[in-house]
Amino acid sequence: MSAGWTAKGTATRSRIIDAAARLIHERGIASVGINDVRAASSTSHGQIAHYFPGGRAELLRAVVERQAEQALDDQGPELRALDSWESWQRWRAHLLAVHTARGAAGGCPLGSLVPQLAENDPAAARLMETGFDTWAAAYERGIAAMRANGDLAAGTDARQLAATVLSLVQGGLTLMQASRSVTRLEQALDSVLRLLRAHSREAGAGGPSV
Repeated sequence: MSAGWTAKGTATRSRIIDAAARLIHERGIASVGINDVRAASSTSHGQIAHYFPGGRAELLRAVVERQAEQALDDQGPELRALDSWESWQRWRAHLLAVHTARGAAGGCPLGSLVPQLAENDPAAARLMETGFDTWAAAYERGIAAMRANGDLAAGTDARQLAATVLSLVQGGLTLMQASRSVTRLEQALDSVLRLLRAHSREAGAGGPSV
């Protein structure tokens, strides 16, 4: 538990963050105030002030951290072990299932906050950057493991490839949100798998493909 809160206090704080995240998703940050969050979370002004003494800005940063966690959770347990071709296929299937269930709405929990916060809140921008770095690092660990076990060519740059994978996934989520079609995400994830195959040991016999 954080800051010495009781289990009930931790649950209350989490409920406030969840309510704020939901309202921001539905209305946009500019249209969500503390009173809206208080009503949606069935809490008092005193409770919000207690758990977020920095006010709305502190609450928004907590939402960024929560959404960064959600973006990782959406990719399932496979994200922690992308060390085989089969695990990447399971990762693809899981992420598609999550967004199919959501009706292709909402896009990326973290990426959708970028245009609303990144240029106006430096502290929130840093939290978003940390979230994306954590996300890319998960891909990098899996790619490095596949390079070590011989699935990928020895010369594969795991960090650079992971950054490209993240860009493809983000692009797919954005296009999916714009079109409300999970097909756009599916196309992006298929591009990820093709990119990885282009760096396979067989394809890399004469040097890694791009």
